[in-house]
Amino acid sequence: MAHPLEHLLNNKKNRTMKKIIYLILIAVVFISVSCEPTYKKEYSTAYPFAGDWTLTSYKGAAKVFGPFEVKIYNTSLSKDSVWIDDYATTSSNGHYWSFKFRAKIDIVNKTITAKAEKNQIAGYAIPINLTKGKVVGTDSITMDVVFGDDSTTTYRIAGHRTTSYEEYMKQ
Repeated sequence: MAHPLEHLLNNKKNRTMKKIIYLILIAVVFISVSCEPTYKKEYSTAYPFAGDWTLTSYKGAAKVFGPFEVKIYNTSLSKDSVWIDDYATTSSNGHYWSFKFRAKIDIVNKTITAKAEKNQIAGYAIPINLTKGKVVGTDSITMDVVFGDDSTTTYRIAGHRTTSYEEYMKQ
């Protein structure tokens, strides 16, 4: 027959063991949660220009065409250039101009320019000049564009961002 104090000692050992196991489990959970990697959001070199833009073209104050869609995205050549590409899309208003050209960007000042950049659309290698290009805030853009096959006309193209870089990253 077991001694009456032996039962108390066993219960005391069991309680101490339970406490130790609980402390170990808490430490394991704490360590595993605190060791999760922290992900840093990376931006494209074309940020804040990158995205889908809905634009309208003006000649002076008169609306010429729009709205139409343009995509702006980074080039693989350098960190100070983007592609401006209308993907030859046809909007509900018809088609504006077929163009895809590189433009220089200034991230700090949010400006964009192109001097006699060759249009990359096959069979339509006209020069394109872009001046006074600027991203205003985070979702508006404006620029003056002269197309080589209409070199006496400056078109003011302006609009807003439809899909941002952040939205692409969520997809």
